[in-house]
Amino acid sequence: MVGIMEAVGVLSTSFGVSIGDSIIVAPIASALTIVTISLAMIFLKERVTKTQGMGIVITVIGIILTAF
Repeated sequence: MVGIMEAVGVLSTSFGVSIGDSIIVAPIASALTIVTISLAMIFLKERVTKTQGMGIVITVIGIILTAF
């Protein structure tokens, strides 16, 4: 399952770079750790510290601002 998810992620990134603007696709692809953290919070009941939470929020805001 992990291999399939990884393959879908790589193919999506490659497709995004070939179709869209690399300056928008690259930060979104780099934020893959946010997905990993979110899944760890859901399935493994991991807790996020305040500093980590602020990092996630700043990353998402940065991606949104890059799109404009």
